[in-house]
Amino acid sequence: MFEIRPIVRAVALLCAGVAPLCAEAQQQPPGDAPVRVEITGSRIKRVAAETASAVQVISAEEIARSGANTVTDVLRNVPAGNSGAYTTEGTPSQSFGSAGISLRGLGAGATLTLINGRRVAPFGFGSASFVDTNAIPVEAIERIEVLLDGASAIYGADAIGGVINIILRKNFEGLQAKLNGGTSTYHDGNTGGVSLTYGQGRVEDDGYNWLVSLSHRDTRPVLVNSRPRTKDADFRRFGLPDRRSPYSSNAYTASGIYGGTFLGIVGDCPALNDPASPALNGRCINDNTRSVTLQSKAQRDNVYSALTYALSGGWEMFGDASLSRSRQGSTMYSYGTNAYGLYTNDLLDKNGLWGNAPGTTISYLPLPATHPQNRWGQTVAVRYLFNDVPTTIASESRNMRYTLGARGAVGKWDVEGAAMYSRSLTDTRYRGYLQDSVLINDVLDANGMVRNSFTLRNPSANDPALLARLYPMLNNHADTNTSSVDLHANRELFALPGGPLSISLGTEFRREAFDANPDTRFTDGSIQLIGMTGSNGSRTVSAFYGELSAPVLKSVELSLAARTDRYSDFGSAFTPKAGVKWSPMPQFALRGTYAEGFRAPSLPELHSGNTNGYTKVQDLKLCPVFDTANDNCERYVAYTTGANPDIKAEKSKSFTVGFVVEPIPRWSLSVDAYDIKRRNELSTISASYLLENEAKFADRIERNRVSGKLDHLSLITANLSSTKTRGLDVDARGVAPLGNWGKLTLTASYNRTQSYLSASTPEDPLTEYAGYYGVPKNRGRLGVAWDRGPWDASVNWNYVGGYSMKSSPDATCSFQAATPWYCDIHAALTADAYVSYKGFRNLELSFSVQNIANKEAPFDASQIAYLQGYSPSYHSQLGRYYQLTASYKFK
Repeated sequence: MFEIRPIVRAVALLCAGVAPLCAEAQQQPPGDAPVRVEITGSRIKRVAAETASAVQVISAEEIARSGANTVTDVLRNVPAGNSGAYTTEGTPSQSFGSAGISLRGLGAGATLTLINGRRVAPFGFGSASFVDTNAIPVEAIERIEVLLDGASAIYGADAIGGVINIILRKNFEGLQAKLNGGTSTYHDGNTGGVSLTYGQGRVEDDGYNWLVSLSHRDTRPVLVNSRPRTKDADFRRFGLPDRRSPYSSNAYTASGIYGGTFLGIVGDCPALNDPASPALNGRCINDNTRSVTLQSKAQRDNVYSALTYALSGGWEMFGDASLSRSRQGSTMYSYGTNAYGLYTNDLLDKNGLWGNAPGTTISYLPLPATHPQNRWGQTVAVRYLFNDVPTTIASESRNMRYTLGARGAVGKWDVEGAAMYSRSLTDTRYRGYLQDSVLINDVLDANGMVRNSFTLRNPSANDPALLARLYPMLNNHADTNTSSVDLHANRELFALPGGPLSISLGTEFRREAFDANPDTRFTDGSIQLIGMTGSNGSRTVSAFYGELSAPVLKSVELSLAARTDRYSDFGSAFTPKAGVKWSPMPQFALRGTYAEGFRAPSLPELHSGNTNGYTKVQDLKLCPVFDTANDNCERYVAYTTGANPDIKAEKSKSFTVGFVVEPIPRWSLSVDAYDIKRRNELSTISASYLLENEAKFADRIERNRVSGKLDHLSLITANLSSTKTRGLDVDARGVAPLGNWGKLTLTASYNRTQSYLSASTPEDPLTEYAGYYGVPKNRGRLGVAWDRGPWDASVNWNYVGGYSMKSSPDATCSFQAATPWYCDIHAALTADAYVSYKGFRNLELSFSVQNIANKEAPFDASQIAYLQGYSPSYHSQLGRYYQLTASYKFK
């Protein structure tokens, strides 16, 4: 029977940390008995680290040597990562401020991210359910284990591409303070961080260990015009279009859709002096490189605590908790009258006064002759940029996670159980988008002309209340939470020729809730330029799983696992896995696995709101052969897109085969080939596919009962797509003693995506995407480290292979005719250096340099439209970056 007093004391210590750092303590057997540990991908504790599945480990030491400041930075360099990830930087989207990794290019939703082997609440926005890696402090990490194999038989849904298991530090004693700062070679993008960690107690001697860690980090923003490539938006120097725009504050004669002859500038704006640009010379120009960010402003705060407490009878209680706040802000480009005219129909030639049919959409503001800013004595057309209030986006994500559990022995069973609660709150604020009704009714008069009371290009001259309504502050709010109770146990059953037969059994009960609410003005049409949908739903999941490890011979180990999950909203899934490892000699092993997997429809995919619109289609039933005289050949039809409560789980089958060799002690090489097939992938059904298969989707097509003409199409999410990918993973590690010169450590990992085939619909043939846009075939990382006494130095190289600008073999490159050299994105090889010195009393100093050669990211001409010119999924345009860190441990 447990005593109440020790438990109360343990809980008090945990709560005292306010927000404990998570750490799974592992019980060490006394004496020299080998320690049995749990490896990601298996619930059976074992001595041998190598299982039938490939697992790559990134240690805290390797993370420090990389100079990475965030978990996102660490995972971006994992070679098995590919397309489909969420990136912190890049074009702002509804998931702004977050980041998520995509193993095998199967998407962030098909990569399971765990903390200490347990799930956490997903980020609140985005099309997939994924864990925001920006919310995990890099200072708290003990190691990251990357399972490069399907693992639904162990962990359940989403582990199709693999598993990222982030193990947080534990058993810390003393008080340690760390301070660091960094800057780029361009003297911008400054970062600064401070952390404080305190721990006390030794489980072996004192019966407990408790630690608390606090950290704070600031990152300063960088605009794209601070780098040579994007110093301004005139990209003619690259043989590309000039993306500077006259839609700023320029007056033209009022005629046609765009205006006629240039007359002059409205308001206070310097005229461009550039005779080489006759279409812009003398005009007020808009250059969005002055407002788009290369690196966002960010602030991250974290508090962590963890407790391990020895109970009577050999039992151990563990608990952890964490609180984090992540803020990110960015400026963006604003939209001009060309966007608000053509895309929202806010600007009209209502009475046909300027050479258009009445009601024609125009791309300018008609400024009447009576307006105080009109000096031309006639109505003029003003090409205007709506940046009276600059366009900005800012997010704040608050995450909390609490775990309390116990582990010990019941008879011959090693038992562990825990309860976990995780919650993620996200607020994203937008400013700078026009509220259409205010533009139409308060800025413009009944004839569609600018009211005399509204001043262009001088916000301070206008009524602040009017500007607040015209450019409202828009707030999206999301609240997601995941709570679970799990119990698993393992033991040895009986002896086999190669060792004991081990079994693990477990059960899990989980509740998931998702509540994402965009600002009502995004959903009710008040902000027509940007449309968003929310989602609201919850469900419960119950699971049972089992695993066997059977060393049938001294050289052969078989493993079997199976899991059944039952979801309250879509049904059940059964996923098996089998593996084999054959070790004909101690230094060499062959291994292979077969695994089935599934990805349950996410709560947003099941419960998001619908979006309505119009699309132009060819009605194949009433227009089987295109005829311009037949209005059914080009007909605008209303459609609805959004969630589908009847969708099913995505299913997968994967195979791996490879070997592990240790030719000499402390040197190892593993090579594993993989083959993954995924079916029933969720995608939005296209209008053309729907009409081509009308008999199959008759319930999604509405026709007029009298005329038979199309009235409405339901383009909701469906299980349509499929993917097949295969490739190779290589991992090498070694340590070479150098005598009095210390030791040399080598780490290397490589991924080759040999093939990535995908089809949008069941009837489409599989198309090869490996080596085409956004899917590099080769990625690698190599590190060489040297330790000698107080000195530690290393160099790490990161390689990302090139790929074609074409999206597929049959696609065409839009740059082929004029600038064919842009039809290939070149490979990139960058190097980072690190050195540390521990020769001072209790003080460690370290200095790191990322991108030593200050290389620019490979040029991506398709990204010039977004004023970036590179892919933020794989690269950084920040340039060479220096960072100095001081760590002091108080004794």
